[in-house]
Amino acid sequence: MSALGEGPGVRGLLRGLSAPASGLKAQKTRIDTIVLNLANAGTTAPPGEVPFQRRVVEFQEGTRPVRTPGLTAPTTPMVPGDWDAARATGIDRAMGEEGVRVAGIFEDATEGPLIYDPGHPDADEQGYVRLSNVDPTQEMIELLEARRLFEANVSAFEAMKTILRRSIDI
Repeated sequence: MSALGEGPGVRGLLRGLSAPASGLKAQKTRIDTIVLNLANAGTTAPPGEVPFQRRVVEFQEGTRPVRTPGLTAPTTPMVPGDWDAARATGIDRAMGEEGVRVAGIFEDATEGPLIYDPGHPDADEQGYVRLSNVDPTQEMIELLEARRLFEANVSAFEAMKTILRRSIDI
């Protein structure tokens, strides 16, 4: 065996780290997107323009994307990530293709609430203002879920590291 990832033995051992590692990366992207949504929850836009649209992270398992109805085409990720750079490393190639990937970050196409506030600078001729479609309560629930999934992946990754350390001692 001349390099990391060559040979079925090492590749098989490293594959056990693939699923939790991909889960960590995916949940980090989800957490960053939720934070972006929360930061823009109270935004408005002038009449004729669309206020901030909630972003949703879509995951992909293998080659099958997991789609949520009502989402528009992928947006440019607003939060810089290291997903593509990390996938190009030798360790990721050695670990295999198990786990989950971020298929894209999509905009939720639903309209935000319309409120009557004639004194608002973004009010239309009738005095209504269109708000962002971000529901802070729902985003906090999503954030708690993403955090717990992140922690679960950390636990799985640590357990696999322990198994790998013990296998070296054998």
